[in-house]
Amino acid sequence: MGKLRPSAYLDTTVLSALHYRGGNVLALARQIRTRDWWEQERRFFRLFLSVRTEAELAQGEYQWQRASLAEARRLVFLPETRLVRACANAYLEAEIVPASKFGDAVQLAFAVAHRMDYLLTWNHAHLANVDVQRRLDALNRRNGYRSPLLVSPDTIPWAILGQALRRRDDDEDN
Repeated sequence: MGKLRPSAYLDTTVLSALHYRGGNVLALARQIRTRDWWEQERRFFRLFLSVRTEAELAQGEYQWQRASLAEARRLVFLPETRLVRACANAYLEAEIVPASKFGDAVQLAFAVAHRMDYLLTWNHAHLANVDVQRRLDALNRRNGYRSPLLVSPDTIPWAILGQALRRRDDDEDN
């Protein structure tokens, strides 16, 4: 029996970038990189999201909304649990995520509570950065939780490039 593929929790920014059709150069670059990852790498991962991700995609009205929501609804949704809510509150209290960014804390909490290997996001300001990873790891270690790797489509390991896709449990076994 083959090794279980690593899990990846997708936040809203990934699914919205996947279907972006605007003229912003930075957003277009993210769209291209996200589409490349989606087409070439997603098969190497078990993909998950939450009702919070779907709700954020459904907010407002934008050109590529229908496609983003359709893509989201094809994936596995993780349940919102007491642990998700407790983790989100802990991340806000510890200022891992700014108090004004409750949605980001909830996305992070879903990935932690459901023991995801990766949280895939384009949110470098509040999620996928070295400082957040360091502080999250320290708090989760103290509380007995395991942190996902906080990555973007640019920084997640790519199997087609020969980079090792690791499950976080593999790291704990060594």
